[in-house]
Amino acid sequence: MTTRRCLTAISLAVAFVALSRPLVARPADTLDYRENVVAGGPDDFTTIRHLVLRGKNVDIGKKLAEIAIARHGTRLAKGDPLVTPLRHSFFRDQYPAHYERMQGAAAAFGVDLGGTVDVTELIFDLDLEPHCSVVYYPPSSTECGHAILSRNYDFSTETFAEMVGAKPPAGAKAMDADTYVIEMVPDRGYPSLFVCAYDLLAGCMDGINSKGLTVALLADDESASRHLTDPNPSGSAVGLGEVQICRFLLDTCASIDEAKAALLSTKQYYSFTLCHFIVGDSSGHSFVWEHSPSFNREYIVDGGGKPQIVTNHPLHRYASPQQMPHEDALPWSSYTRYRALESRIAAATTGKLTIDAMKGANRCVSASIPAPPGSKPDRTLWHALYDATDRSLSIDFYLGEGANGKEPRRSAYLSFRLGEK
Repeated sequence: MTTRRCLTAISLAVAFVALSRPLVARPADTLDYRENVVAGGPDDFTTIRHLVLRGKNVDIGKKLAEIAIARHGTRLAKGDPLVTPLRHSFFRDQYPAHYERMQGAAAAFGVDLGGTVDVTELIFDLDLEPHCSVVYYPPSSTECGHAILSRNYDFSTETFAEMVGAKPPAGAKAMDADTYVIEMVPDRGYPSLFVCAYDLLAGCMDGINSKGLTVALLADDESASRHLTDPNPSGSAVGLGEVQICRFLLDTCASIDEAKAALLSTKQYYSFTLCHFIVGDSSGHSFVWEHSPSFNREYIVDGGGKPQIVTNHPLHRYASPQQMPHEDALPWSSYTRYRALESRIAAATTGKLTIDAMKGANRCVSASIPAPPGSKPDRTLWHALYDATDRSLSIDFYLGEGANGKEPRRSAYLSFRLGEK
């Protein structure tokens, strides 16, 4: 993975809670569905849509598939006759909420879920390589006394074809040209509020659930660039792919202890790039979940009740920030961004940060360097602030480049609260 890509971006003594069985009030038989465009549009880099889906998982899955078909031209791929039934069985046995959504998607496509057509995902905008800077702030560190997850999602503004050096087909969209803020209240699984890209059925880049659990994924660029990694193509493995893990945790876990147990007990793989995940809850506790480059070892890096920073290198390899490499020639490297965030947090005179100070910290590590000639820039496509106490989201989106080299155009912060009508 190139340097330019690096600019961007849960005590186990508790018995493992049966996955996907949190009890919530069962909604009516008909799906409550609403959608509206909240930022951007045809003349901007992206269109951001807010979806609200309340009802049975099977109906939610059917509706998401209908959107994927009509808006994104999504088509299902025929999978391996051995692997695909096992993929479907994995979700049926270990993640029933998602399996029910798969049943609805299969109905929308008119296919048999028991066949060899893969119905585990609804891919759109083609590909994924997320790069980010994220800080979990426990209540003890914030002026408002709430736990906050502050997240930059940094990525290229190119199409997938441009990223791989090919000529994009007519009408090709950038990989984040369609972004969804989804509020989901299912009959099985916790209600959640999350940002969705790349996979409408199972994708989640960051989010929060009704229990105050927050989660975000980030690329592990250090492992990808310094070690031999071996992605497993989507549709070729049994378990949870990287963009499905956040949704799985939001659906099934009420605390970081449950999230740790769920991650340790569930098979995972990666289709595109090795990722790590930061998970926090409303109590002030957080951890980062990581794998070795071989994907043969798992690591839990505990936040210790303090602000926990994570960028695009694994935390388990370094006992302290002082041991992280120094790349002064690369001012937006993962290590430099980590140190910049650490410095900004330490500079808080009262030891408690305001929301504006959190915004400023992430702004100081946003992707802002001009693109090389002939290329499109990497940008902070959104900055999200998840409030684990209020179960709310404040989020600002990139809309395009400013005229004559001015600052990029952004949406200003939009506010959402889980459960609001």
